[in-house]
This record gives sequence, C-alpha cells and structure tokens, in this order.
Amino acid sequence: MMPDSDNYFLQYHSLVLNRLLQGQTGLYPHQQEALLAIYQKACRGEMDASPREAALILAGVGTGKTLIQAVTPFILAPWMKGRTALFLSDNCTLRARFLKDFPTDYKHRPRYDEWLLYRLKILPPGVPPPKIVELDASDFNSYAYCLNDANMLVSNRQFLVNLVSRGDIEPGSIGVIITDEAHFSAAMSYRTISNYFEQSLLTYFTGSKFRSDSQPLPHVRYTQVEDEDALGRSVLKYAPVADYEFTLQDAWKLNPPPIKKLMYKEATSTAFLIEENGEEIEYNFEEFLNKAETDKQWFRQILFADSFSMPVLEMAVEILVRKREHTGQPHAMLVRALNIPHTHRVAKLLEENFPILQGRVGVIHSEHESYDLAGRPSSILSRFYSGDYWVIVHCGLVGVGFDHQWISVSCCLCILKSMSPAEQEWGRALRRVPGEPPGYFPQLTHPNWGVVVTHSALGLRELFEKFQLGVTSDVIREEVVRERVRPLLTTEYEAGETLLHLSDTSTVKPGDMLQVRVPVVVREEVSSKFSLVKELRSTGSLLEEVKGKSPVVSESGGSYCVDEEDLTPPTPLPYQGRGEQKEMLEPDSPLLQGEGLGERSTPWQQEVNAISEKLTQIRSIRTYEIQVEAVLDDGTVQITPAWSDFPKGVGVDVSKSREPREERTAHFLSHIGLDWQVLVGEELISYRDYSRRVVLQKRGFDLDDQGEIVVGGVRLKDTMPQAAYELFLKGLETELASEVVEVPHPEAVARPDKAKIETQAIYGAQVRSFINDLFKGKNLIPDGTNGCSLVERPTKLLVEEMERVKAKGHEPDFKSNSALIHSAVFGFIKEKTGRSWSEHSSEQQYQEALKLARQFLLRLSEQLQWRRR
Repeated sequence: MMPDSDNYFLQYHSLVLNRLLQGQTGLYPHQQEALLAIYQKACRGEMDASPREAALILAGVGTGKTLIQAVTPFILAPWMKGRTALFLSDNCTLRARFLKDFPTDYKHRPRYDEWLLYRLKILPPGVPPPKIVELDASDFNSYAYCLNDANMLVSNRQFLVNLVSRGDIEPGSIGVIITDEAHFSAAMSYRTISNYFEQSLLTYFTGSKFRSDSQPLPHVRYTQVEDEDALGRSVLKYAPVADYEFTLQDAWKLNPPPIKKLMYKEATSTAFLIEENGEEIEYNFEEFLNKAETDKQWFRQILFADSFSMPVLEMAVEILVRKREHTGQPHAMLVRALNIPHTHRVAKLLEENFPILQGRVGVIHSEHESYDLAGRPSSILSRFYSGDYWVIVHCGLVGVGFDHQWISVSCCLCILKSMSPAEQEWGRALRRVPGEPPGYFPQLTHPNWGVVVTHSALGLRELFEKFQLGVTSDVIREEVVRERVRPLLTTEYEAGETLLHLSDTSTVKPGDMLQVRVPVVVREEVSSKFSLVKELRSTGSLLEEVKGKSPVVSESGGSYCVDEEDLTPPTPLPYQGRGEQKEMLEPDSPLLQGEGLGERSTPWQQEVNAISEKLTQIRSIRTYEIQVEAVLDDGTVQITPAWSDFPKGVGVDVSKSREPREERTAHFLSHIGLDWQVLVGEELISYRDYSRRVVLQKRGFDLDDQGEIVVGGVRLKDTMPQAAYELFLKGLETELASEVVEVPHPEAVARPDKAKIETQAIYGAQVRSFINDLFKGKNLIPDGTNGCSLVERPTKLLVEEMERVKAKGHEPDFKSNSALIHSAVFGFIKEKTGRSWSEHSSEQQYQEALKLARQFLLRLSEQLQWRRR
C-alpha cells in the first residue's frame, strides 16, 4: 500500500466525498448521483475483484460527463493501486476537449476561476491542483521524463497503444482508467490497453449504448430481454447494465436544462420520388423499404430526386441563416444523406442554389475523411470546427464521438428506422451554447433551441416523438429467434476434439456454456434376498432336528418352525372390526403384496421405492458443461475440449454466460465536522488553524509555535485574568464560526508537460545563441556557419566529438560547421551530465547544462584563436 502522501487523490478523497454528501458543491444532482453510484460499486468490491468489472455511466451529450470524469479519481482513490489517473479518449479532438476544462496562464499555473473543480466548490481554495500531462505524440520525447510527476495523464487511444507496445508507461503506476465515449472500448486497441494495465480500475462513460458491429463492451455485464420486432417476430435483446443512467430526456426535465431542446420541422413536395437511371419514380414508404432491404445494390446507387430534396434544404438553410443573423453566433448544420452518390448531390445542390453557402459546405463520405489513424481530425472537420464550413454533408459517418457545440440544425434526407441512428444524428445538435437556456415554447432563432428538419414522406415524426419521450428498451444488440428448437449433436463426438457439430447454432454465441446430457448405463449389483435359513446354516446355528423346517416369525414376536413345502399362501384371515360388520382381506390387498405375509408394503416403503427410482433416473444421465470459443458456421462451433465421448443425437442446452446479478446497497457515512488541510505558501496546515490565524492577525494578534495567542511576543493569557481570557476565547470562536476566510490558491504548476517543453526550449535557445556568438567572432571561422573548414580541419574538441560519433557505430557525416559545433556542444553536455537534452527534469539541471555549454565554447574559441596564430 502506497503512502497517502504519494497519492494526490487519496489525500483529498475524504474532503471531496464529504462535500458531495453534504451538498456543498455546485454539481447537478445527476452528477452527484453518478459519482456516488461509482463509489457504491467500489464499496461492494466489484471494481477491484477478479475478473474486473467496469463502472458504466450512461449520460447524454452535454450533460456534464467531463466533470464527472475529473472527480472520479477522488472518489475511487482508496481502491487505486497506482497513483495516477489515465483519461482515455478515442481521438485527439476529444482529448483536447477534455483539457479545455483545465486552462492555465503563461506560467502554466491554473486559472482557478475557470477550473470547474474550484468554481463548483468540489475543491476549496488552498487545495493544490492536480498535475496534468497530455500525452501528445509530437512532443512526447520532450517531457517523457516528467510522467512520474503527473497525477492525471490525458491521452488518445491511438498514441497510447504505441506507448503500451513500447512499455513507456509503468503498468503499476496507473490506478484508474477513465474512458470517454466508451462504446468504442470493444475495439482491440482498447482491450490491449486494459490488459496492459491489468491492476487498474476501469470506469466507462458514454452517451450511447449502441455499436454498429454488435460487439459487447468488455468488463461490462449484460442483461437479456425478450421482445418483438416490427414484424411480430420474437427477438432477444442484450442491453448493458449501467451503474447509473441519465438520458437526454432526464436532462430536458431539469430547470434550466444543461443541453439544447429540439423542435421538429417537416417540408413537403409532390411525392416520394427516387431518381433511377435518370428517371424519377414514385414509391410509397413501404415499397421503398421493402426494395431497399432486398436489393442492396439498388439502395447504394439511387438518389432522392432534386424536387424531393430541395424543399427540405430550403427550409434548413433558411433556419440556419436566421439563427446566425439573430444570435450573432456561428451556428452550423449537419445534413445526413441517403448514400455516397446522394451525399455529393446534396452538397452540389447547396452550393449551387444558396450563394451564402458557396465554399462553406464540406463532404464526408468515408472514414478517413473524419479522423486519421492517430485520431486527428481531417482537414474537412478542422475547417468545420474553425467556422470555415457552415455545413457538413455525410451519409452516416458522423455520429458517435463527433462533437461541435455550434451544430443547431440537423437535416435528415434519409430513412431512420430505429432509435440508434436517430439518437446519434440528432444528439449532435444538443450541446448547449452561450445564451439563455431554452424555454418551454420552441423558438427558431433561440441559440439553445435545435431544429430537426426533414421531409414528411420519410415518416420520422413518430420516431422523433419517441426520441423526445425516451425509450427504456435501448439495446446494444438484437437478433431474431426463429423457433425455440433445442440443438442436437449431428455427429458423434470423440474426447479431446475441439469441434462440435450441431443441428442449429443460431442461439449460440462465443462465451456461452453448452450443457450436454448423455445417457449412461449404470450396472447395479442385485443383492439376493435375505434368507435367515441360509444365514443360520452359514454360522452353524441351525439345529438338525429342525432341518427341513423354515423359521417363521409369529405375530407375537416368537418363532416356530414349519415345513418348507407347507409355505403356501394361507387362507385370508377374517378381520374383526370394532363394529359388528366383519370384513375379509382380499388376497391382492396392499398389506398382502409380496411373496409372503412377511413382505407387506408400507407407506415408508413406497417413499423408499420412489426415491430409488429417481436416483436411478438421475444416475442414468450425466451432464457435461462445455465452453464455446467461436461459432464457425451454421452447424459447427469451436469448443474447449471435453474428455468424454458423446453419441449422435444428444440434445444440447445453451446457457448464457452473462447473467445479471442482484445489486447490493451501500450505506454512506457522513464525515461530520471534517477539517481539511490547506497549503499556504510552503506550509500545510489545517483550515481551522489558518482561519484562526487570519482572524487574530486582523486584530493585531499572532500565534506562537505552541498555538498560543501572543501580542508583541508575550502570551495573551499571561497578561489577562483567567475569566477575561476565557471570555475572549469564546468571542473568538463565535467570530470564527461566522466569518468565511478565503484561502489563497497555491502558486502551483498544473501542466508540468508544457512547463518542461517551455523550459527545454528556453535553455536550448540560449545554447544556440552562444553558438551563434562564436560565429560572430572576427575571423575565428572564416567560412561561417555553412562552410566546412571545421569539418575538414577539426580542432581537438571537435575531433573528440567525431570520436564519440564513431564510438556509437556511426560514421561522422557533418554537412557544415554549424552542424558539427551543435552536435559537439550537446554531446559534451550529455557526456558530463549523463543525460540527453530532453532528459533534464528541472531548471537547475538546465542551468548546469548551460554552464557546461559556455565552458565548451570558451575552450573551442581559445583553440580557434591559437590555430589562427
């Protein structure tokens, strides 16, 4: 267990948790509830158990996920095995957006009034800020050696995968991984990262449950729901089990809402027109859907006719221009087209028919036109973010993870059949912008009212109404259940094989458990009936005179002998009841069942027989559980080998591997009267002591080392009567309770990565300045910086540099005098300090390096002067 002083988040865990529980922060209720849900999950031991389980927070766009993420390490600090929190984004744009909430001044100190952690009173004044390092590929080598100083690492997953593959980050140093847009975490790169940091806690944040490839998120539990699709078929739905969910609909209920509200506008035209082979053909909605589902090639090539699209575009552009003119803000529009040809057609219609949009329309129709492999936005998106483009036209490639707060108009020129694409498309227009919050009544020109514009024939009104109300059956995957048919083994299985052949694999998924019930033949030894005669004979206890007689137990408990041949069933005995009626026991009476009168069937004997039959039935079937590794085709699955043979025709039951578990509640304990530590200058003292000191100094008093009140170096209690001194202390306590003392913020560097790069650049420039001064010396180097006189006739110091290059296995190949001297100076510094230029970690080390550079250049100057003589 690391010391508390080594973990920044652990030092202030109790403080932050107390402020949350006491309602002392400016967080929205849903943000507090999300943080406490994470705390509950950690308290239950689910996050650091084996296997790990991620905390999943579902929150819509614009509802404050970034701030929840920033507070999460404070909440999870007691369970973190590493001291650093890693904030993981899917691309560089999202990474930069996270850092916007932590602005700094020119000295890289936090602008406290702009940090939400301080502005919303999550951290009080005096608490030092966390040190944040942005893992940027372009500058990584310049600050790589200050990673150990960071409390928060912020990275995009593409660059982090490279660092993980090289082992540049110690796995044990990361205590928690906080993943934004976590619906991407099913990708292999995310799995590589989480596997590398195997001891880190995992927290997922996303506004969407949906993945287009139907892959489940790792380390997340799922629940299975049965429902019906539009055709009335039974479907299985798999939805992630969120630890906390705050939907867009929940956000709209807040007053004021933290996001835009949406209104719906429809345009109309003559018909539902499709352009095919240069001709306009009219379809109704059902005909179009049926043909689109059956003929994919047709769907990829068709266009909506211009007469169909133009009314929608005219309405959308008019709303966009009015909103920009009325608000003076750079509002933008997102247009979703039908397919790639239609995307280009719509962009052309916008450019040709609306002069105000000429040169302001961007087109995205492939993945590489959104973000590159390093997660950087394309030139099209960069121009859209900067305001050069007012409109982006796409065909479904701009959605999850794409974020631009000025999108206020969403124009749909395509079919949206389900809530998944609708949520992704319309959700882009919900991030709130500066201005009044949206009111109850829709306003086209209001900055925080977004507008969905579409065509009436596309039939999106019903879907929009569902979007406004919200749906609770969102799923990440669904599949049609044809018939509930139990799979059978189609071939015999031999022990050790990895393939299993089934009659149907439609209900089988990787990770499922197959239960195979195989009938077995149990050979039971049949014991002979007990014979007292045989037993007595075997022991020699049977008398000779009774030989030939069988001992029979009488009803009275005694015994008498009868001839064995006389053991015939006796005549039924009369039964004398309590009344006058007499009954005869029938020969087939249950009491007379068996071979003799001594074998009567009793109720307990019947129970024994039933249990025996059930055990025989159970023993006749053996159950095996087999893990499914992959589904290869419609009739074959790959399995973990079983070590028994299975006959053909055996039935197989499928058991799902992901089952919901019952949630256990956690109970919170309020930290009443917590006194936190504050940093004043270089001194760490309690807030109560600091407040006391400030109030006393206002009165002209001070505190000595023992905490006693002094005046002019004399203790006050030594100059006052005891009763008066106690009265003074009571008045001081009353004043302390009523006066709020502001603690000054510490002069702390919040971005050590930027400070490191800046320090390195400043001292590097000074070294280069010394080198340039050397070239300014009169006639020391006649052919100047671009000449080669020093390369051809090096001095002793320069010869040593060439030898250093040869010792590394390289051939010295300097193009000019300047290149040789620069290499010699920095090589000399590395030789004396043992560190390359980027490895110096403090300003003192750079000052030492600067002195060495000056010494080297002075010696080189002397050698050049002596050579001239």
